[in-house]
Amino acid sequence: MKRYTALCVWILLTFILSGCWDETQIAEVNYATAIGIDYVDEKYILYVQMLDFSNVAKPDSNKQIEDPPLFIGKSSGRTFNEAINNLYKTSQQPFYWGQIGAIIYSESVLENGIDKVQQAIQRNGEFRYTPWMFGTKDSLRKMLGVSGFFHLPPIYTILYSPKDSYEIYSYIRPLLMHKFISIYKDPGGTAILPSITIDDNSWKELATGEKTKDTLKINGGFQISGNTYLGWLSYDELKGLRWMEAGTKMTPVQIIEDGKQLGVVEITKPRREIHIERDGTDAIFQFTVNAKGKLVDLEEEQSQTKIEKLAEKQIKEDILTTYEKALEKDIDIYNLKSKLFRNGMKPEHLKEFKLSQDTIRKIDVTVHLESKGIYK
Repeated sequence: MKRYTALCVWILLTFILSGCWDETQIAEVNYATAIGIDYVDEKYILYVQMLDFSNVAKPDSNKQIEDPPLFIGKSSGRTFNEAINNLYKTSQQPFYWGQIGAIIYSESVLENGIDKVQQAIQRNGEFRYTPWMFGTKDSLRKMLGVSGFFHLPPIYTILYSPKDSYEIYSYIRPLLMHKFISIYKDPGGTAILPSITIDDNSWKELATGEKTKDTLKINGGFQISGNTYLGWLSYDELKGLRWMEAGTKMTPVQIIEDGKQLGVVEITKPRREIHIERDGTDAIFQFTVNAKGKLVDLEEEQSQTKIEKLAEKQIKEDILTTYEKALEKDIDIYNLKSKLFRNGMKPEHLKEFKLSQDTIRKIDVTVHLESKGIYK
């Protein structure tokens, strides 16, 4: 009886604990790690970056002596999904889209209307809402082929980890897809899609006869509201944005007097407030910025009070310059309309509300220099 019972239990366990007989091995699937989407001649051009995950981890001892294997696929279609289906015809193995770390849109896709692609991505159950989002004016194929330093794969570039760079040099805030969607879909909201480009001048690999090393950098931002592409602003034109972003960690401000740069103050975690005064369908705003920092560069000895006042003046000029540059293209760069919506203004009134030079009544900036470093 005991043997019979044991036999029954054993047979039952063979069915329940059947192991992973149908599990797919990592080598049996193509893992897309980043995609670029272009729009040419009324067709979507899809570029897909595919890495060998066995080469993704940083080597502990043996140094890489050549770039890891990297494949860039290309397909096209009248719609985004048709481009994906056409890619399947040559993929050799099943594709998995859940590992995508970055999505890059070309400017032509933004001009054609981003919603057509975004809706297709969101309807695909494998795509997550966590890739970093970028726009570009450059070649998507070339951009997806840029690898990290020391022959490391592309995941060791700002394409996959823009937040790391942003925390030590805050300028244009990186956006995850879910945050990007929530901003540009918000009534009155304007999303600033970081513009990424290839830099081929800053770095050289001396061991290979001073061969130029392509790197990636942020060079501006694409402004999107609803399904409308409003325009592109350069890195320098967006210099005031950092003072109005809640996520700014560390950023420098130049100390300038009579057109001459006297030094640099490094600002950490500036705090900003936006006050609204409403009168029916009209409104005016007042900005307040409180910042602390330390002196990191100085051409000639200056008093602490003077350094603080010059820093305050420069921050205020940055905020106004960016606002005025955006206003020329009818861009609500500081999302003032979104704040009005959250303050109770109806969407139909938001459409009628026009920003102007007089919309911002006052900008109050206070800078406290915590340390003058070696210049004390």
